[in-house]
Amino acid sequence: MLLSTLYRALTYAALPLAKCYLRKRAKKQPDYLLHWDERFGWCDYPAPKAPRLWLHAVSVGETAASRTLIDLFLKENPEAEILLTCMTPTGRDTGASIAKRYPGRIVQCYLPYDNPPLMAKFFEQTRPLMGIVMETEVWPNMMRAACLRGIPVVLANARESEKSAGKARFAASLMGEAFASFEAVLAQSKEDAARLRALGAQNIHVCGSVKFDVHPDPAQVQKAHAMKKSFPKPVVLLASTRQGEEAMFAPHLAEHMEEAVFLVVPRHPQRFDEAADILRRSGCRVIRKSEDPDFKGLCEGPAVLLGDTMGEMAFYCALSDVCIMGGSFGDFGCQNLIEPAASGSPVVVGPSTYNFAKVVKDALSAGGAVCAQHARDAVETALSWLVDGTLAERSRRALEFASLYTGAAERQMQFVREIWNRRKSKMS
Repeated sequence: MLLSTLYRALTYAALPLAKCYLRKRAKKQPDYLLHWDERFGWCDYPAPKAPRLWLHAVSVGETAASRTLIDLFLKENPEAEILLTCMTPTGRDTGASIAKRYPGRIVQCYLPYDNPPLMAKFFEQTRPLMGIVMETEVWPNMMRAACLRGIPVVLANARESEKSAGKARFAASLMGEAFASFEAVLAQSKEDAARLRALGAQNIHVCGSVKFDVHPDPAQVQKAHAMKKSFPKPVVLLASTRQGEEAMFAPHLAEHMEEAVFLVVPRHPQRFDEAADILRRSGCRVIRKSEDPDFKGLCEGPAVLLGDTMGEMAFYCALSDVCIMGGSFGDFGCQNLIEPAASGSPVVVGPSTYNFAKVVKDALSAGGAVCAQHARDAVETALSWLVDGTLAERSRRALEFASLYTGAAERQMQFVREIWNRRKSKMS
């Protein structure tokens, strides 16, 4: 109780610090200065025009993963709308691309910071019938405000790494109440379920991850296959690279540019310029997709391609023959390796895989991935697959591995459907 009271008090004190944080982030990403009114409750939040589902996805990855649940929900409930909230500009941009597919049925705003009056105002004005929170975005005041208003909330695609669980256990009396407040917790794996249960979550069901149900855009895949026919060499994709990783790889890419086309896709758009500078300083000629959409500059000689566009990961994966997985060579816990594997690209992962430990373990067991300890080893491994006659078999195993991770969206939708229908009946 004391910790909960202290936390609520700290959320008041932290609001001025949040403004400083936003200004600091805006130096690299100016969009952080937009829509401040929503973050601090200086606005009227959008009122419902139809029975409303609230879905919160903190940033790009979570928003992209929610696409399959959004598709299923809106197709099953043509009378309903979705309020889609996030916490980052890139998450909001990703949500906007989803909203274009459903004109008038998806409303967006930022979720306010986790302060009691702000959360109370948010729920009083938005009035959702139920909520879905994606993955790990669990906030005590948010959950308390929803419970006080009888709004059932589902923690979907739930995951909890051992590292994150350790932090939550430190504040168990505070976070335990929040985790126990969910109507249902739909875990990605048995390991996630066990950690979530230890944190106080109840009514837990293992459903797999909806991230692995994101089907590649057929138009992007077709475009990639057509473009690849003109490429002089096979493509090695460095997918979703994080801070510091381009610097690890750049010297090795420069050393082997005659052997393959390297395609680097940074995880965050605010780092596109930084990544281009790092590659150039290492002696690589860089072709940016934003400037040369068809990569025609490859006709002029070896170059590193920079995927500096949003929403085209399906295109980049379809263009590749082999993938080196970003986030796994710095201490970031790895990014989602299912998407390249589902495109037939075998994957090289680094030593940091705590966010996808079970997935990586399964990929290694299936032969759809191998582990390399250093950037040089990863590049040399990827290049060896292009010439040693094993690529076709590795591609087959990657596809086979990816096929194991399908159906999670429908399994999770079963619980969402039950709670939504129960709420609609109660409200009618």
